[in-house]
Amino acid sequence: MKTIIVPVDFSTTSANAAEFASNLAAFYGADLLLYHAYEIPVALSEFAYPVFDVTEMQKAALHELQILKENTLAKLKYSININLRAEMNVLEIGLEGICDEIKPSLVVMGLSGKNALSRLIVGSNTLKAIHHLKYPILVIPSKAEFFPIRKIGLACDYKQVVINTPLELLKKVVKDFRAELHIMNVDFENRNFEPGMIQESFILTELLRDLKPEYHSIEAPDVVEGLNTFAQVAKLDWIVIIPKKHTLVQKIFTTSHTQQMLYHTTVPILCIHE
Repeated sequence: MKTIIVPVDFSTTSANAAEFASNLAAFYGADLLLYHAYEIPVALSEFAYPVFDVTEMQKAALHELQILKENTLAKLKYSININLRAEMNVLEIGLEGICDEIKPSLVVMGLSGKNALSRLIVGSNTLKAIHHLKYPILVIPSKAEFFPIRKIGLACDYKQVVINTPLELLKKVVKDFRAELHIMNVDFENRNFEPGMIQESFILTELLRDLKPEYHSIEAPDVVEGLNTFAQVAKLDWIVIIPKKHTLVQKIFTTSHTQQMLYHTTVPILCIHE
């Protein structure tokens, strides 16, 4: 059975991600697993030693997960199977462990929060997962609403496409949802053009021939703005990004464009590793 994992911290952000993932699970025919990792708080000073009962913390975490499960199910038109898991662990380590155990089809995570601090914390956890977790991660912007997936856009820089593009996984995603695939390359006045990109584009065209994708050259001085604008015009449901060091994902996730791309778009971003 296909499984979608949603790490939650009981914030509005993770609740929104859980609701989105539950609709996706119903559409995709998958089970949902709500996962919460908690840690024992560190004493504030040498004179402050609050006592924490691990058993009580576990009960409290499962209780909150149960409430989230019931609230999530209440919003669904179709019932799905939702499992719960809580454990004392660092989120990054715990999430990797449970993914290795369950082998999920997808991990769904939110990004923004109510304030600057929560955005920093939640965003940091999501970014760590994107860079280190080997499973597909769907990032849900705060304004995103679920719609049946019909159009998927792949951001592509036409560099070492055979090595860098997880073709089988990309094809599986597109075919599972019976979606259109749109290949997007953003450039401005050929500033990023390299002679080898022409050959790479021919290779990619041949490799993805069975999907019959549409190819788009987007003229924009900023990669993020170009992708966002095209996604809105073309009415894309998801944007697929392949995290690569020092390339497209760095431009999006490690610059001031992060807020523009993720906090102000309604298009979920699927990160799949090369």
